[in-house]
Amino acid sequence: MFVLCFDLHGRGRTAVARSRARGGAPDRVPELLAALAPVGLRRPAERAVGDQVVAVAERAEEALALLRIGCELGDWAMGLGIGAAEEPAARAEGPAAHAAGPFSGAADSLGATAPARTVPTSVREVRGPALHAALDALDSARRSAGVPLSVRAADPRHEETARDAEAVLRLVGRLIGERGPGQRRAVAAAREHPGARQSELAEQLGVRQQTVSRALRTAGWHEESAARPLAERLLAMIDLTSGRAAGR
Repeated sequence: MFVLCFDLHGRGRTAVARSRARGGAPDRVPELLAALAPVGLRRPAERAVGDQVVAVAERAEEALALLRIGCELGDWAMGLGIGAAEEPAARAEGPAAHAAGPFSGAADSLGATAPARTVPTSVREVRGPALHAALDALDSARRSAGVPLSVRAADPRHEETARDAEAVLRLVGRLIGERGPGQRRAVAAAREHPGARQSELAEQLGVRQQTVSRALRTAGWHEESAARPLAERLLAMIDLTSGRAAGR
């Protein structure tokens, strides 16, 4: 299982803090949640507390997509934890059913006579080693002087593999973060239509083929495409063996 924690970082956090100090109340979380939604997770990402967001992915491919979107938006520190996780299918909600967790808010104020009921769980209720690894990774990402992205494996036997995955993902994150608007449009079109020729992408974007070719080359799209399978294999390797170790 892959648990991802996001938190505003750097310029984004500073801008929000200054605006709130002047009486404004900007909120970047809805923008992030909307951008993550097309990944199609079994349960959507949710706000955890404050400007933090938590997401749970079942496949390495999904985890990579979430990290890529965070890099594209910028201003988000990201921690990825890989390992066993408990994600109940449902929970009883009532006066005695609000178990406190890492992202729990204030206690419910309903009286003791309120009836219990079963409601779908949220990703904020995920528990287990993968969550703890993700929170540790997020703390590391916040302190990073480079791309604010860290990977942690819940199983200490995979610590080295997690570092390898983190190194690859930070390099890809650097490429993504340095792209300009035109490069991002070209890369988005190439990602959406992987088998399309550059001439077809150019027609779709309303530009010349040479413009698309130059944008993809300078954006490092081919390097990102070559690195993605390696990152996916590293993450999947950790997940597969961690699941076996946890008896999943």
